[in-house]
Amino acid sequence: MRIAQPLSFAAIILAHLLLAWCYPRFPLGPLVFVVPCLAFWATASLSPARAFRYHFFGGVVFNGVMFWWLYNVMKVGPAAIIFIGLIALVLFLSLFNAVMGWLFRHSLDWRAGLAVYPFAWAGLEVLRGYGQMSFPWSHIGYTLGEYAPLIQAAHGVGVFGLSVAIIGANILFFQSLRAKGNSRLRLALVGLSIPLLLWGYGAWRLSGENPLAESIDIALVQPSIAQVKKWDENYFQEVMEKTWKTMDAADLQGTELIVLPETAVPDFLRLRPEVLGELRRRSARMGVPILFGSLDLLRNDREIRPHFFYNSAFLLSPDSAETPLQYSKIRLVPFSERVPFEEIFPLVNYVNLGDGGFSPGVDYALWGETTRFSPSICYELIYPDFVRGARHRGAELLVNITNDSWFGISNAAYMHANIARFRTVETGAPMARVANSGVSVFYDYKGRNLGETRLFEKTVLRRKLPVHSERTFYLTTGGRQEGFYAVVFLGILVLTVVKGRRQKRLLRNQSGNKPARTAAQ
Repeated sequence: MRIAQPLSFAAIILAHLLLAWCYPRFPLGPLVFVVPCLAFWATASLSPARAFRYHFFGGVVFNGVMFWWLYNVMKVGPAAIIFIGLIALVLFLSLFNAVMGWLFRHSLDWRAGLAVYPFAWAGLEVLRGYGQMSFPWSHIGYTLGEYAPLIQAAHGVGVFGLSVAIIGANILFFQSLRAKGNSRLRLALVGLSIPLLLWGYGAWRLSGENPLAESIDIALVQPSIAQVKKWDENYFQEVMEKTWKTMDAADLQGTELIVLPETAVPDFLRLRPEVLGELRRRSARMGVPILFGSLDLLRNDREIRPHFFYNSAFLLSPDSAETPLQYSKIRLVPFSERVPFEEIFPLVNYVNLGDGGFSPGVDYALWGETTRFSPSICYELIYPDFVRGARHRGAELLVNITNDSWFGISNAAYMHANIARFRTVETGAPMARVANSGVSVFYDYKGRNLGETRLFEKTVLRRKLPVHSERTFYLTTGGRQEGFYAVVFLGILVLTVVKGRRQKRLLRNQSGNKPARTAAQ
C-alpha cells in the first residue's frame, strides 16, 4: 500500500523518536520489537534516495534524544567548541540511520533482501565500533537491558545477536502487513515468537541453581564530586576531603577491595605525594588494597608533545611501600581525550581542543591474588571485544571505574551502566562498577543487579560479590560472529551499489537508443 510522502516522513520521524524512548531508563523497552516496523512500513513506498533523506532526519531526532545530555559538558569546557561538537556528532551518527533506511528500501528489490537485512543491520553496528571516531553507544540490542530474561541469550550471541533478533521480529511484522489471508497471521505469530522465546529462555536460565562460588567483599566509594569543581585547582583540597569523609562514614573493615572512581585524585599523581601518602596510610590501617583513578605523565623527547598524559587506574597494596600498580586507559574518547588521527596529521597536536591530548595505554592489567580481576576505565566497557580481551587474559572479575558526572541529571548514566551489564552476560564474568556520581553497581555473571546507588548520592556501596565466571559461547566466538555480520553488511552494500550503477547505465543506454522525434510526429 502506497502512502503519501508527508505521512511517510512523519511516520519515520515518530518511529525514531519512539525508538530513542526504548533505551533505559525510558519506559518503552519491549516495544522495540515493533517500533522499527513503523519506519519500515513508511519506507516501502519511497525511492531509495528519499528513504536516505527521511531516515537521516529521523536519525537527527533519534540521536538528539540519545545525546542531548552532552550539553552538560559545556558547563566545564569551551562552550562554543562543545556545542559545535555536539551538533557534528548528531549529524555524523545520523548518517548511519540514513544508510540503514536506504539499504532497507533496496532490500525490498532483492529476493532474499529482507531475510538478510537484520544481519546487515548488526554488521553496521559492528563497524560503527571500529576506528578512532567510533562511538558504539546505541546498538538496538541495548534497549532490552532493563529486562534480565530478555538479555540472557547474549551469552551466546552478544548484543549484536539481540539486534538481529529485534530487527528480524520487526521484518516479520512488516511482512505480515503486506501479506494477505492466513499468511498475515502466520507471519505475525512468528514475529511474536521471537520475544517470547527470548523471554522463555532467559527465565529458564535465570531460574537455574547458581553454582557455589567464592565471593569477594568489595566497597565502592561514590563521593559525588561536582564536575564544575573537580578540575578546579582551588577546590582540590575540598574534593579530597569530601572523598576522605565519604570513606570515613562507612564501615570498611573486613573488605577485601576498596574501589574509588575514575580520577578520584583529579591531578597527576606524581605531583601529589601527600595524597598518595594518605591513601597508603588508609590501605595499611585497614589492611585492604585500594584501587583508584588519577592521571599520570611521562616525559617525551618529541618537540610537538613534551609529555605523554595518561588516564590511569592505580592499585595500592597494604603491605607495599613501592610504586602502585598502574593501568592506563587503552580506548580513549574521541575529541574528549584524544584528537582522532593525530599520528597521521601531526599538526592537530598544536590545536587546543580542551581536555584532549591523552595517550593510550599499552595493554590490559590483571591484578589480585586469589581473585584475578581486570580494571577498565569509563568508556572502554562499551566495546565488547575489549572486555573479551580482558577475559581471555584470565580475568575472573571485571572492575570498572568511571566519572559520569559529565552527564548531569539525565538517563545517560543509566544507559552507561546498562551497557556494562551486557558485558557481564556476554563474557560470563561479574562486575563491580564505581562512578563518581553514580550509577555505581554490582552485576553478577548473568547481569543481575545486586545493588546500585542513586545519582549524585554520596555513599559507599558494599557487597560480597560472587566471583563465579563461565566461558560463554560468545566469549569464544564473538569475534567470528561480529566478522560475519560485518561481511554481510559490506557485501550487501557493495552489491546494492553495483546493481544501482548497472541500472543507471542501462537506463542511459535505453534513452540513447530511442529514435529522435520528428517535427511531423
